[in-house]
Amino acid sequence: MPDPKVERARAAERTRDAARTREAILLAAEDRFARVGFDGTSLQQIGEAAGVARSTPAYFFGSKRALYDAVLARVIDRAQEAMARAYAAGDEDRSAEEAAESYVSAFLDLLGDDQNFVRLGQREALEGPSAIAEFFGRFVEEAVVVLGGAAEKAGVSPERLVLDLTALCWYPFANEHTLMPALGIEARNPAFLDEQKRHLGNLVRALTQSRP
Repeated sequence: MPDPKVERARAAERTRDAARTREAILLAAEDRFARVGFDGTSLQQIGEAAGVARSTPAYFFGSKRALYDAVLARVIDRAQEAMARAYAAGDEDRSAEEAAESYVSAFLDLLGDDQNFVRLGQREALEGPSAIAEFFGRFVEEAVVVLGGAAEKAGVSPERLVLDLTALCWYPFANEHTLMPALGIEARNPAFLDEQKRHLGNLVRALTQSRP
């Protein structure tokens, strides 16, 4: 008769193996989808990159579309966690300018640290409505609240300020292989990121102090 303790240990190990395999597939899929897109990626290629049998990705996720959706969900979760730093509790005493600087800093750190988020976002922007649009819906709602004070002092709508600051944060990473090299700038260089944070912070302060 099988030892129940041994059987439980074996079942736990199988669960751990399944979790590791699933994670390896998701990592490989995210890298492939970000680099060559949905149409340029096959489940077989993902399996090879993950070091598993070609049928394993389909066994875990069912289809390439389901796997892609799972990848997007992970990327969006990472982005939401990263931006939570800009909306952390306990910062009610910040000035409007400091709140805007916190938003800029968190967003630049996200874009600088998570290249796949940028790449997948760029690809999704060309495809029409997507799951990432849902992330930006929440992103905008929260940013409007955070930037509301600075926008009021600057005499512009919060939506306008969200658009301007988001564009100025995103543009260097969207063009890190085109315009940025021509300018002699590496978008992911920590020195550039620090300088960009200071530059946009100064821009916000100039806007908020320009009204009589």
